[in-house]
Amino acid sequence: LPELFAATTALAMIRDPAFIILTALQDLELPALLLVDILDEAFPNSIPMHKKWDLVVAVKHFHQRRGIER
Repeated sequence: LPELFAATTALAMIRDPAFIILTALQDLELPALLLVDILDEAFPNSIPMHKKWDLVVAVKHFHQRRGIER
């Protein structure tokens, strides 16, 4: 059971597909919490919410910084 729990809480297992979803939705300028909800629907029971939140805000902040620099 601990091995199963550890495997289902690893961010690496959803990072690439989640990144694709998040970058595709950037032009809509959705709030971070809504993006976390979208990831929850796409990857139910995969990783804890705080890890999804960290991924969402990292992508949002990266795109926001790139928008300011242009």
